[in-house]
Amino acid sequence: MALTRPVEANAIFAVLAPEVTARLQERWPFYVWNEATGEVRWMCAWDTTAEDVDAFAADVASAAAVAPAGS
Repeated sequence: MALTRPVEANAIFAVLAPEVTARLQERWPFYVWNEATGEVRWMCAWDTTAEDVDAFAADVASAAAVAPAGS
């Protein structure tokens, strides 16, 4: 995973392997910003809690850990 733009507000852009994106989208709704590169856009809402962020971060780490080598 690589961040692709500066984090300036409530949005994060990152490039993910397609398998990681698919796995995360089973539980978390987010947009694929650029299908060609695998760039995704993650947003937080006004009511996002620290627990929500922690749960999402844990799922990202878990999904990335089982991604095929080189993803």
